[in-house]
Amino acid sequence: MKRILIADDDESIRWVLRKAVTGMGFAADLAADGEQALGLLEKHTYAAAFVDIRMPGMEGIEVLERAEARKSPTRFFIMTAVRRPDVAARSTRAGAAEFITKPFELTRVEDLLRGVAKEASSPESPFHPEEREDWATARIVGKSRVLLDVFQKIGKVADSDATILLLGERGVGKELIARCIHDLGRRKGPFVAVNIPAIPRGLQEAELFGHEKGAFTGAEETREGKLAATRDGTLFLDEIGDTPLDLQAKLLRVLQEREYTPLGSNRTRRFEGRIIAATNRNLRKAVADGKFREDLFDRLNVLPLRVPSLSERVEDIPLLADHFLQKYCALLSRPPRSFSKEAVEELTSRPWKGNVRELENFVQRLTVLSSGKLLRRDDVARELARAEVAPDASPAPIEQLVEERIREFLKRLGTALDSETGLHDLFIRQVERPLVKAVLDATVGNQIRAASILGIHRNTLRKKVTELGLAPKSRKKKGA
Repeated sequence: MKRILIADDDESIRWVLRKAVTGMGFAADLAADGEQALGLLEKHTYAAAFVDIRMPGMEGIEVLERAEARKSPTRFFIMTAVRRPDVAARSTRAGAAEFITKPFELTRVEDLLRGVAKEASSPESPFHPEEREDWATARIVGKSRVLLDVFQKIGKVADSDATILLLGERGVGKELIARCIHDLGRRKGPFVAVNIPAIPRGLQEAELFGHEKGAFTGAEETREGKLAATRDGTLFLDEIGDTPLDLQAKLLRVLQEREYTPLGSNRTRRFEGRIIAATNRNLRKAVADGKFREDLFDRLNVLPLRVPSLSERVEDIPLLADHFLQKYCALLSRPPRSFSKEAVEELTSRPWKGNVRELENFVQRLTVLSSGKLLRRDDVARELARAEVAPDASPAPIEQLVEERIREFLKRLGTALDSETGLHDLFIRQVERPLVKAVLDATVGNQIRAASILGIHRNTLRKKVTELGLAPKSRKKKGA
């Protein structure tokens, strides 16, 4: 018979919990203070323990810490009448699986006990991966054949100064591969990552090439760009396929001549790093569609390296899932956990369209929402079902989202489309207002900074603020 420990200085609480515990087929041991509870924990193995946070002598959290609750097979439930977030956080860090506030409903206790009973009687056994050094580097987890092929190629290109183009779907780990190439290479400088589309359009050139004082509104001092910061290092250009055409021309010069000119300067600077670019787009198609320069593609495509999708390395899913579980248990101060072998089978059978990133996000969510120390097939299947009915939160390019909304609008117009006029101004205004408002919010209303980020003159911004109805409402004077 599985045993449950009940530690509380309130006799009535001990009596109520004992009735609930024995009524569900468990044996119950009682402790009236922390010292007694710790003694029982050292003597017996418990399936679960209900521990009050405030007891004479030794408090409940100290009991958990001294019993090494984070490593113990016992599931600890902390009880308290104090409804404070910091107390809940301390309990979780000490190894508590659940935080119960008094007065509590007996049904809540019964639900927890049912979970304990289910875990205790589960035929599922923990999944234990092989020794980490057999399947992981400092950055990459896996031992599949396709991943080993990638690392063989990394070994060949790491010391080269030639430009490398990483190709692959979103979420496959292109930046991690780029960092591995940098780590294995001979360059001693920094790894500098830049996601050009994530930088406001008006600041992309300044961010990359740097600028002189007074080069544009708001440039109050000279600043080095990412190219200068990469001295004897690696510049990683993520999402290179979404780079604007005018900036592509300037990047081409960097690749061809190994030089660049900061904004507002007449002096050419040498680029002293190596470039690794990455994209999930078909650049050959982008060239054919006129969205990407052919000469830039040729310069980037010197050493192409395709990063495999997760569907090509299914055998790595168990190792990745366990790695992420241990990572987030540590980061979130949760007790160490493991997947059952059956849970791992469930994870392996799923088509992870978002690749490693989607798997990592899922395991992180499971770490937060689950309470057992063994995550079973049902836990995984239930959370997977929730994820499937949830709205798709995967990031899409802004241009794609806007295009989808416009197409929906035009479809609703139907035959009335031919009689419409002024659609251009309508949509420009609908996009412009939230853009200006968001930048003003981000700069806390600083119009000089906002104008610089938007790439427009301050007077133009002031005019737009008025036209778009974004001017702050003036307060009425008292007595008016």
